[in-house]
Amino acid sequence: MPFRVLKPRRDAPQALPTPPSREQVYNNIEERRLKEWENYQKAHRFMEEAHTNRIFLDIGIGDALAGRLVVELFEDVVPETAARFHRLVTGEGGIHDATGVKLDYLYTPLELIDRQHGYARFGDLLAYGVRLEPLRQETFKVRHTSRGLLTMTSYGPNLCNTSFSITLAAAPSLDFKQVAFGKVVDGLHLLEKLESLPLDQVGRPLTPVMIAICGTLTGERPPGKWASPQDRTGCDEDLAYEAIE
Repeated sequence: MPFRVLKPRRDAPQALPTPPSREQVYNNIEERRLKEWENYQKAHRFMEEAHTNRIFLDIGIGDALAGRLVVELFEDVVPETAARFHRLVTGEGGIHDATGVKLDYLYTPLELIDRQHGYARFGDLLAYGVRLEPLRQETFKVRHTSRGLLTMTSYGPNLCNTSFSITLAAAPSLDFKQVAFGKVVDGLHLLEKLESLPLDQVGRPLTPVMIAICGTLTGERPPGKWASPQDRTGCDEDLAYEAIE
């Protein structure tokens, strides 16, 4: 009797596809950032006033993209703070040596909404074991007098790191404690969605909220391709890394 050839069942599990490498993932992100920059340049090429300090933060709520915040940085008032934020938005900081984490606000969650003091806090890379050299508080010239201001979270005098907040209303309690370094110039309606989210007892949103994609809209053209850590020597001269003990 001849042997019967066994055919695979139709419902047999298929081999999982090979996940993309880190370089492939980063290249896709950099291509998206380049496309967003190009689209903004085309749409605003006839602007009377040339802007060189605008970035974008696309916010995702749950599985959906909720909207975009366009932010103008106060580079002339707080150049060091604005420069660090810009590097973390564009991913130009490279890879953290001690942890292998990319120095980037991409996919960082909304940590806290403080309705009493009027702000929403993002961007804490300390949760991933990343600690940068503390950033000094340059000046408290810009007060937290309105909605939509970006301010760098401070853990003490001259102890700013990566976490930042967006004011949901005037927040005088942050004056002389945190450095305001930018303002939302488009997308303020998105803050209303954040304010309406249900929270737990400590102010964390019950629905996951994160920065889905971020990058620059003005200034120099983004590279469109992520450079490996070996090609990034010298780009982080003022970012000294320390591993959390």
